[in-house]
Amino acid sequence: MNNTLITSLRFTARNDYAFKKLFGTKENKDIMIEFLSLVTQLSKDDFDDVCIENSEQIPQFYDEKAGRLDIKIRLNDGRKIDVELQNTYFDYYPKRSIFYCSKLIHEHFMRGFQYEQLKKCIAINVLNSPFKQSRKVHSVYQIREREDQTLLDELLEIHFLDLTKLPQENLTTLEKWLMFIKTDSKEVRQMLAQENPIMTKANTVMDIFYLDEQERKRYEAAWEYESDRLSMISESERKGLERGLAEGEAHGSRQAKLETAKNLLHIGLSRENIAQATGLSQAEIEAL
Repeated sequence: MNNTLITSLRFTARNDYAFKKLFGTKENKDIMIEFLSLVTQLSKDDFDDVCIENSEQIPQFYDEKAGRLDIKIRLNDGRKIDVELQNTYFDYYPKRSIFYCSKLIHEHFMRGFQYEQLKKCIAINVLNSPFKQSRKVHSVYQIREREDQTLLDELLEIHFLDLTKLPQENLTTLEKWLMFIKTDSKEVRQMLAQENPIMTKANTVMDIFYLDEQERKRYEAAWEYESDRLSMISESERKGLERGLAEGEAHGSRQAKLETAKNLLHIGLSRENIAQATGLSQAEIEAL
């Protein structure tokens, strides 16, 4: 690929492969720690000896439709963080996030353990579609008393980071990271990285996509994987809708036949004639 074409390409960290390369690999652990400490407000010391549990970045990851797209992290005290990027938002996504977070809470909970041994789980969802439940860029959900807002327990905490609601100026440090993730402009990333050495490293990682042919292929494969996945979801929803409409029409047709049969019974028509007129079985007419 010639240099002119390379410089015209636009890359973004909203790509699953790029996102996981930045925040889910051992060599970029310092980038992950900076970002997650800003989101969770945990101290960077909490991330000492942090373990990234699914850091695979093999090329066939997307070709084989295998592996996990999220980033699973275990802190040294057993607390767990799950980070996921979503370019397309579905209404069931909050329920999905609660379900995954709950699974992580009891993932290593064995028979004989005490409930006090359960460790906190933090789910972080980076969204590039509007999060309908909040007007804020960063929304945090916990289990709290409805009126007093007292915390029942810190066991479960879910974050939603809405890239579509980022302000145009006066960005906080966290919002600068979110803008870094959102933009597909090399110039914008360079500007954001000027005063932050960790973001400068992240920008270098992104620049590799411009220069390394294999990295570009993996980046493109991730987009193709996401496109295929969304197409399958869309097709499943379309077929579900068509099936629901067909079942509804069939149910409506049956109800109409039953009402007709009732009326014919009232005027004294024989069951045999009613069955012939409506298409219902004599057993169905007897049941009326």
